Amino acid sequence: MTNANRRDLLKGLVAGAAVLTFMPKKGWAANWPRRPITLVIQYSEGGGTDTIIRAIARSMEKKLGVSLRAVNQPGAGGALATEFVAQKESDGNWLLGGADYNKIFRVLGYTEKAPWMEWQFMKVGRSVPAWAVAPNSRFKTLTEVVEAGRANPGTIRISNAGIGTIWHEATLVALERKTGAKFVHVPYDGGATATLAILQGEADVVGSGVHEQVEYLRSGKIRNLAVFRTEPLAVDGLAEPLRPISEFVPTATEIGLIQGVYEVAIKRDVPKEVLEALQNAVRSAVQDPDFVATLRNRVMFPEFKSGEEADKEAALFESVTSWLYVDNGMQGLKKNPKDVGIPRPEEFEKWWPPKDYKAVL
Repeated sequence: MTNANRRDLLKGLVAGAAVLTFMPKKGWAANWPRRPITLVIQYSEGGGTDTIIRAIARSMEKKLGVSLRAVNQPGAGGALATEFVAQKESDGNWLLGGADYNKIFRVLGYTEKAPWMEWQFMKVGRSVPAWAVAPNSRFKTLTEVVEAGRANPGTIRISNAGIGTIWHEATLVALERKTGAKFVHVPYDGGATATLAILQGEADVVGSGVHEQVEYLRSGKIRNLAVFRTEPLAVDGLAEPLRPISEFVPTATEIGLIQGVYEVAIKRDVPKEVLEALQNAVRSAVQDPDFVATLRNRVMFPEFKSGEEADKEAALFESVTSWLYVDNGMQGLKKNPKDVGIPRPEEFEKWWPPKDYKAVL
C-alpha cells in the first residue's frame, strides 16, 4: 500500500470514527432510556419523601421499561443529594427525588442560580403538615402548646425534618409568627426521624407530615394535635378526624395552606427528547392505581405538574419561604432575597415570568 493510499485510508477511518462518535449520542437522546436509571432521594429512608419517590419510581419503571434504582443521600436539607446529581453527566440516567423544589437553596448560599432555572421539576404529589405528641404528653391540645411557648419562650422543643424544610416553616408560620410563641426547633435529617424524636424523649412535639405520623397514630404510639388545614381530615384507621389548625390558630392559614410537595427532577440541559420522555413517564406514573393506593394509605395526595406550571410553582415556593425567613429573623441565611432577585409574594404575579426565564417543556 502506497503512502498516499495509507493516508486516504486513515482519513477515512478518522471520518468514520467521528460519525460513530456523533451518531450514537443523537440516537441515544431519541431512544432514551437504554440503561438503568439512578434516582437519588434527598432524605432518609422511611420518611415521606422516601415513600413517595420510591412509589413513583416503581410506577415509572412500567412506562420506561428499564429499572430505576432509588438510593438515599440525606443531608443539608436536600443539598447533598442535589449537588451529587448536579455533578453527573446530563444524559438522563441520573434523577433527583426531592421535596419542595429546593426552595431555600439560594438564600442559604447552596446555589447561585434559581433552582427552577437549573432543574426541571415534575411534581408527583403533596402532603399535609401536622403536629403530634407522645400519648402521655402533658399537652392535650395545640392551644396548650402555644400557651406554653408564650409563657416560657424557648423551652418547648419541636422536632422537624431540618431548618428550612416545609415542616419547620409550618411551625414558624402557624405557631410562632401568628401567636407570639417561641420554641426550640430541633432539626433531623427527615420527617421520619423527627417523628421518632418524641417517642425517644428528644422533643416535646413533632412538626412533620401527617403521612410520617399516620402509622404511629393508628397504633396509638403518638397523639395528633392538629393538621395544617381549615377543615378536619378523615384518615382510614382512625376513629376521629384530625383537627384543623384553624380551630386553634384562626389566622394560621392567612397566607394560604402550607403543604409538602414532592417531585422528580432532572437537569434542564439534557436533550429535549429526554425531557419529554421523562415527562410522559412521570405523568403516567402519577395516574398508576398502585401509586395512588400507596399515597392514600399514607394520607398523601397525587398531583402532576411540569413545564412552566411547575417552574412557576417552584418560583412561588422560593418567594414565600425566602421572605418568610427574612421577616422572621431566621439565622443562617447567606443572601437577602432582594439581592438575588426574588420578589416578595405579594409582587409575584406581576413579576412572573422574569425576563431571563425560558420554559424547556
